[in-house]
Amino acid sequence: MRRSHRPGDIVRDDRGEALELCEEIGSGGQGTVWSLKGGQAAVKFVESGAGDDLRLRIAAVRRFDLSGVPIARPLSLLVGDDIGYTMELLAEMTGIGTLIAVPHERQAEWFHATGGLRRRLRLLARAAEALDRIHSKGLAYGDVSPGNVLVSARSENDQVWLIDPDNLSVQARLPDAAYVTEDYAAPELLTGQAGPDSLTDVFAFAVLAFHTLALTHPFIGDMVDRDAGLEVDAFRGRLPWIDHQTDDRNRSSQGLSRQIALTKGLRRLAAQTFEEGLHRPERRPSMRDWHDKLDQAALLMIACPGCGGTYHAAMTGCPWCRRESRPPVLRCDLHGYLPAGKAPEIPDEAETERLRSIILASGQPQTVRARTGLLCLDRGPSGIATDPGEPLVDLNWDGGRRVLIHRVGRHPVWMVNRRARSDVPLDPGDIWPLNLNDTADWTVHFGPPAEPHRLLRILLPRTEA
Repeated sequence: MRRSHRPGDIVRDDRGEALELCEEIGSGGQGTVWSLKGGQAAVKFVESGAGDDLRLRIAAVRRFDLSGVPIARPLSLLVGDDIGYTMELLAEMTGIGTLIAVPHERQAEWFHATGGLRRRLRLLARAAEALDRIHSKGLAYGDVSPGNVLVSARSENDQVWLIDPDNLSVQARLPDAAYVTEDYAAPELLTGQAGPDSLTDVFAFAVLAFHTLALTHPFIGDMVDRDAGLEVDAFRGRLPWIDHQTDDRNRSSQGLSRQIALTKGLRRLAAQTFEEGLHRPERRPSMRDWHDKLDQAALLMIACPGCGGTYHAAMTGCPWCRRESRPPVLRCDLHGYLPAGKAPEIPDEAETERLRSIILASGQPQTVRARTGLLCLDRGPSGIATDPGEPLVDLNWDGGRRVLIHRVGRHPVWMVNRRARSDVPLDPGDIWPLNLNDTADWTVHFGPPAEPHRLLRILLPRTEA
């Protein structure tokens, strides 16, 4: 039986420290997570059955290469009557579940106050990025759930921090050793047909992403809502998800319109996960697919000048306050660039197709960050590791004839006029005023100029193109 804890309780670890509990910040399939007084650490209490091999699991996690992953590292083991361990924690973090728990009153005000649609997309993209990095190291996370993905408590920040590192594994464990959160776990985990791996992580993340954006669980439709006894079948994939393309038995009248909350690309990934990939894990998209679509969607959001709500720039007006006039926007396209002679069969310089688009609305600056602008994130100037969130440039447009390009980061940025065959490097702090009449000639380049890199092209508004 799980021992109950309260704020102010004291627990002890194997380093001889007395630790004071502050508040519960998360829970998962194995137990609960509490912040500790001081704000830089947390403690996870695990169920007695999950704690039998805890010391071995923690020792294994300490050997994993988790560089570049925003995940808590284990610090110490608890002693005495409590089973668990302490781990690192960033200050002012809360579970992403706080962005799902819809209040009974003033729901629109709450939605915008917690960051609206754009912030939810950004946070989910960061979470997918972290999980993708875990998968790239040959590991599975194990229990993707609202209590294990922490996000900045303040709506103006968008940091993500994963907890529960003891779930990390190199290979799928036996099903009876998998402790997961039932309403997020993949069907094969709940039915005991498989252990956790990267594909079960993808399924759980898809549930979390859909729930966070649409504010309704993808398998709790009106049918299940009327009869809670059907949840077992729903979570095990015996009932259709709420937006199934051909089976409408479990449709939902709850949540946000999917046309508003999810882009076409995200709706496609959800359908691929919950239909084709429901019982065939190999058909599920990858975590990289989820990251790319979420990141792209966040870059396409604009803010309503009236209510402040964020929505897709392709919409003609604000879906939140019904304001009909959308602010003017520019589209900026990101391409890959290959200098001449860098590929054996491509003697001349070359560009890729569009990789990403960024929407720049009048009076709403955008920051191009390393994850978007840099081709390689495994190195930086002077050998300093590159954080994906590092800023490269700020883009600012007032709706007039100029876009201001402000270099704000440490990575190389330069302006290139290919027609005139000239380039101008920007120093940190430099601001380049680009006239819209010259956008066909000038592009913004990021990274080492003699190596393959990425460039940004600012397009004229359609009415002027």
